[in-house]
Amino acid sequence: MGKQKTAKRLLASNILISLLGFLDALYLLYFDCFPEEIFCPIEGGAFQCAIVHESDYSKLFGVIPVSLLGTLFFIAVIILLFLSVSDRNPYWLGFFLPLAGLAGTGFSIYLTVIEIFVIKYYCEFCLFSALSTLAIFVLVIITKKMRQGSIFTNLEFWKMFKKSE
Repeated sequence: MGKQKTAKRLLASNILISLLGFLDALYLLYFDCFPEEIFCPIEGGAFQCAIVHESDYSKLFGVIPVSLLGTLFFIAVIILLFLSVSDRNPYWLGFFLPLAGLAGTGFSIYLTVIEIFVIKYYCEFCLFSALSTLAIFVLVIITKKMRQGSIFTNLEFWKMFKKSE
């Protein structure tokens, strides 16, 4: 199988992971919009979704639900992935997807560290979101290397606005 075909399959896998991450974030957003008791399949012991979900860290600046940020992140990644599959502009895969993946992974690591060391309880939906974000980032980097030969190509943001000759 050729590199381009493998790269398209990796992008398709990434779309599936992003859709699952979107559904996960949307589920958590539902409980931010409609204050009900959150259902967690692994409730008990260190897994206490309600405690994590109701903590001060579940809202950015005390106002914006982190689940809303996650939902918007996955929507943006899905759009960028579909644009990358078309392969019309190498900057979608070369610049914007790695940047989004890096930002999402960094924020997920921050929130996971908060869960572990500050809240001291875990939410399986939050952990799934963090793993989805990490998987997206890793697959984007692998796909970029396969399609563009290096992870350091097409990083010049302003060049994307120049007309090709």
